[in-house]
Amino acid sequence: MEALRHLLQQGNAKLGEGIYTFSLPAVATCPGASPACREECYALRGRFLFLRRAYRSYLAASHEEGLAARMIAGIRRRWAGCVRIHVSGDFYSAEYVRKWAAVAQACATTRFFAYTRSWRRADIAEALAELSRCGNVRLWYSCDRDTGIPARVPRRVRLAWMQTSADDLPPRADLVFRVHRLRRTVAKRVALAVVCPVENGATGHRTDCGRCRLCIY
Repeated sequence: MEALRHLLQQGNAKLGEGIYTFSLPAVATCPGASPACREECYALRGRFLFLRRAYRSYLAASHEEGLAARMIAGIRRRWAGCVRIHVSGDFYSAEYVRKWAAVAQACATTRFFAYTRSWRRADIAEALAELSRCGNVRLWYSCDRDTGIPARVPRRVRLAWMQTSADDLPPRADLVFRVHRLRRTVAKRVALAVVCPVENGATGHRTDCGRCRLCIY
């Protein structure tokens, strides 16, 4: 049980201190990764380079049969009101998704949110649809110029678009994330979709995910 305390990490500058996280190695756990997201992946550079060893240990823990029970215990012990699933990494199998569904169902007073490109894998997409039906989970399907928009989107799932250039406009999206080189200009909306307030070039210095809560609710 003591090891779990180190699996559930507390916030970062963008998330805010009130949000807990659980992450995995980028790319290696991203079966739905596109050429665009591999090229722009923030989890392959900067401070994430120092977390690679820890993320590998978290991946090993994620394969354990008792992961859900241990995570539930850790969330309750910390009174975690909100958990971001994967600042780095993604849902790599249907079985792993269902472990998170069990966690969410057992922790009804905790909010969970996650972004995923694993909807591109049919076997995982079915499990993701099940996860999205948990009332305390907000699931976002991540999209970009290479993935396009999924043909089928479960009712409670929202779409997030990764914008890589000024003319990279989403055909449909609820939220836009801009790569770092675009954040120097102000843009609160792109093609009618809201730009992440932390990244819109205007309000980022005044907010974080914990204050904004758009992705969470």
